[in-house]
Amino acid sequence: MKNFYFALITLSFLTFSGRAQAQDDASANVEQVRKLKGNFHLGITTAVHNTWIKVDNEEELNEHYTYKTTFKWAPVGIVAGYQFNDRQELMAEAYLSNQGQNYNITDDNGNNVGKKTIKLTYLQVPLLWKFMTGDAIRFNLHFGPQAGFLIKGEEVNRLDKTTTVTIPGPSTKTIQAGTYTLAKKEKGDPLDKRVGGLNAVDPSVVLGFGVEKDVTDNLYVSGNLRFNYGFKDIRDTESTRDEFDFDHYILRYNIFGGVQVGLHYVFR
Repeated sequence: MKNFYFALITLSFLTFSGRAQAQDDASANVEQVRKLKGNFHLGITTAVHNTWIKVDNEEELNEHYTYKTTFKWAPVGIVAGYQFNDRQELMAEAYLSNQGQNYNITDDNGNNVGKKTIKLTYLQVPLLWKFMTGDAIRFNLHFGPQAGFLIKGEEVNRLDKTTTVTIPGPSTKTIQAGTYTLAKKEKGDPLDKRVGGLNAVDPSVVLGFGVEKDVTDNLYVSGNLRFNYGFKDIRDTESTRDEFDFDHYILRYNIFGGVQVGLHYVFR
C-alpha cells in the first residue's frame, strides 16, 4: 500500500511538472511570435535575367528577324519591407535593370544579313505583397505591380550587306549595308518624358517565389525566381515604321525573368 501511495504521489508530481513545462514552452513560443510582428528590414539585391522584347505581329511578309537568347544583369538594388506577422509582409524595391533583346535580321529566305540590338536600362520600382511559411528556413510567394523608369536605351540595326526583301503590299524594300540608330535615349534625359522615340515609363506585373534562411536573429539571406510581364510598348507609339527597318511593329513589350539573391537586416 505504501508503494501504491508513493507511486501515486510521484505520478502526480511528474504530471504537474510536465504541465508547468508545457505552459512555459507555450509562453516562450508566443513571445517569439510577438517578436516577429511589426519588424522592418532593409536589404540589398542582385539578379540575372533572361530578357525578351515580345512582338505582337500578325501581318504576312512582316517578320524579317529571329530571336536570340539574351541574358542581362540587374547589378544592384535595395529593398525595404514591413513584416506584419511571421506570414505576411509588404515590400518595396528599387533596382537597376538592364533589359532588351538581340535579334538576327533575315532576308526572305531566312538567311542572316545583320543584327538588331535593343538595349534598355530601367530603374524598376515594384511594390510587393509577400506570404511566407514562417520558419527559420522558409518559402515565400510574392506578387504586385511594378513601374520601370527608363534611364537610357537604344534600338540599333546593323546590316552586313545591302538587302532587298518583300514587305506587305506586297512590295519590296532595299536597305544599304550600314549601322542605323532607330531610337535612342541618353543617360540624364528626364525619367518621366518620352525622349528619342522610346517610352519613359514601363508598367508591369511581378510574380515570384523563393526561399529565405535566417543567418542570425537580425540577418537573413534570400533567393528568388521572379517573372515580370510588361504591357506597354517600348517605343513611344504602338505602331512603329522606321526607314531603316524592314518590318512594321504593332506592339513590342518587355518580358523578363530570372534569379535574384539578397542579404537583409531586420530591425527587432
